[in-house]
Order: sequence, then structure tokens, then C-alpha cells
Amino acid sequence: MLRKYLIQRYVDISKVEEMLGHSPFVFLRGVVLYSILLFVIYVGYAVWHQYDPASYVERVAGVLALLLFGCWVVSFLNLYLDCLLLSKDNLTVFLWDGILEYRTQVLDWSKINAISYTQNSLRDRIFGKGDLLIQVWSTDASFFFHDVSHPKKDVTKLLAFKNAHMEAQQQKIEEDLKGDAKNMEVIIDALGEVIRDYLSEKSDVSTDFEEYEE
Repeated sequence: MLRKYLIQRYVDISKVEEMLGHSPFVFLRGVVLYSILLFVIYVGYAVWHQYDPASYVERVAGVLALLLFGCWVVSFLNLYLDCLLLSKDNLTVFLWDGILEYRTQVLDWSKINAISYTQNSLRDRIFGKGDLLIQVWSTDASFFFHDVSHPKKDVTKLLAFKNAHMEAQQQKIEEDLKGDAKNMEVIIDALGEVIRDYLSEKSDVSTDFEEYEE
């Protein structure tokens, strides 16, 4: 996957099992907008070239088209590289901003209070997209990840990871408690043997002392 290849130099993805990104429909507006602007440049070039067929007209139009294409690439990557990285231990939020700027936030599953989704417009319902809402215990803060393709399905997936992590943590705690209980039993048995040996030695000493007095 292209997204995975591009972000692996910025964040550790060795333990990532799932990646959630924006809905493809969020890219449609940019494609339409930049296509219209490219068409306007072409029309402007065609009209200008009729009145002034000099070669610099082609260069100006070419430079404008390349600049516009570069802006579209930056805009596309700003949306395409945004993602949620799901692993057994945590949820990593990766947000690309600008040309070389990015932000990451790692959330332990145990610190996530609630996960839900919203569909705020008729367009969201038509295209089946929505926003994910993640609430964190420690800060009581809410984090939105906008415009995902299948919000209900993604919430179910996130909750499955969270529940699996909590069950694993609970199982680990129970195993540790069982181990502590077994260790305590060994300690108690060892102390019992020491006490029995001590009492036995004390009894032998008392018997020897009584025989000596007689």
C-alpha cells in the first residue's frame, strides 16, 4: 500500500495490523477543482496563443500547469497520508500537514474512554461517510478523525481492538496474581518447614538438657 510505504520513515509500523484513512470522496472535490483550473489555463493559453504565438506563451502555460499540479499533489498528500494505525497495544494517529510537517499521537487502548461516530449532513449519509470521535480518559479530550468511508464499521473495528487489548491485560493480571499466589504458597511452606525444624531442634535441646540434669 502506498500510504504504508510513505509513512514508514516517520512512524513505526512493524506492529500495525490495520490502517484507517479518509473516504475516497474527500479527494473528489480537489480533483474537480484542479481539473477546472487546468482547463481554464488551457483555454487561456489557446486564446492567448492565437493573438501571440510566441514560444514564451507555451512556457508560461506549462509553468502554471506544473505549479497547479504541485499544489494538487500537496493537497492530495495532506489528506491521503492522514490515518489511524491500529495495533494490539495502541492506536496511533498520524496527520500530515503541509509539505514536510506531520504530527503523531499514540493512545494506549486502556486510556481510551469511548469511541463513536457522527454523520452530520445529508451528503455524509448519501456517500456513507462520517467522522470518528475518540474520547481519552486522562485528559477528557475528544479527538475527531474526519471523513471515513464506513464510520459504523470502523467504530466496531476500533472497539474490537480495544476489547481485545483489555481482555489481554485482564488475563495478564490474573496470571500475575496466580503466580503471586503460588509464590506465596511456596514461601508459606518454606516458613512452615523452618518453624518445624526450629521447634524440633528446640525440643531435642530441651530433652538433652533434662537428661543432663538427671
